[in-house]
This record gives sequence, structure tokens and C-alpha cells, in this order.
Amino acid sequence: MMSYVLIGLRSLIALVFVFSIAGKLRGRRAFDEFLAATVRLSPRPLPAALARWLAAGVVAIELAVVLLLTMPATTPIGFAVAAALLLGFTGTIVLALRRGERAPCRCFGSTTQPLGYPQVARNLVLLAAAALGLAGGQLPAASPDLAGALVAVGAGALAATVVTMADDITSLFRPV
Repeated sequence: MMSYVLIGLRSLIALVFVFSIAGKLRGRRAFDEFLAATVRLSPRPLPAALARWLAAGVVAIELAVVLLLTMPATTPIGFAVAAALLLGFTGTIVLALRRGERAPCRCFGSTTQPLGYPQVARNLVLLAAAALGLAGGQLPAASPDLAGALVAVGAGALAATVVTMADDITSLFRPV
């Protein structure tokens, strides 16, 4: 059973980062918007060159998480890097909210949803998933069968879609 949970968690975390990367790199404008969000969310003013390196570094680390989670031998490292990245994202958002920053984070590209505690909650859920994956990977697990593995991947993909669309979904229920 645990092997299916781990497959689902790998799928969830990897696809969330795939969606994040794709949203940021889908065009020059998308990356520039992410770069501007990186500058706004920084606790200190950033020189333009450093901001560009930081934004590119975030995308590179997200890509590393995806690659690490696709290979069983490096899955624990992938979960650990994902957890560290999500912890950093969450802390950055909390600090920005304390400063009164409400501009969209551009976490998944073009969202216009103002920054708020729903993004903190989303990241904490993802952080818990990464921590569970890291802890569960230490337990012995039976080899999964193909059908069960496909169901687990599908469940992770569905969860990743809901997570990445959460801002859009919640905006449907906000008063205009």
C-alpha cells in the first residue's frame, strides 16, 4: 500500500513543479512577471542581476526536483529538495504578507490572484506531502503492480491539477 502512496506523492509533487516551471517559462512575458514577483517578494531590495539569477535558480531547482522524483533511486533527495524549496517559498510568502505585499506571486505563471494565506496553506499541504514522501520512502515497500501504479499516478496528477488551479477555483467563489 505504501508504495502506491509514494507513487502518488511523487506524481503530485513532480507535476506541481512541472506546472510551475511551464507557467514561468511559457514566454518572455511570463518569466518577466515571475522575475518582478521575485523582486517584490524579496525581504530586501535585489539588484536586477541578482534577481534574475535568483528567479532562474528557482526554476532550475524546480526542474531538479522533477528529475530527482522521476528516478526511484533519487526519490528521497527529490522529496527533501522539494520540502526545502516549499519551506523557503512559504517563509517568503509569510514575510511578504507581514509587509503588506498582496501582489500575485506568479507561482504558476499568469495568476492574478492576490497573495494571501491560501497560498501559504497550499504550500503547507505540499510540504506535508513532500515530508510524508520522504518519511515513507524509508519504509520497506512491496513492488507495485502496473494497474495500481497507474491509478496512483492518476491520483497524483489529479491532486496536482487541483493544487495548481486552486487560485482560479477559489476566485470563482469570491464576490465580484
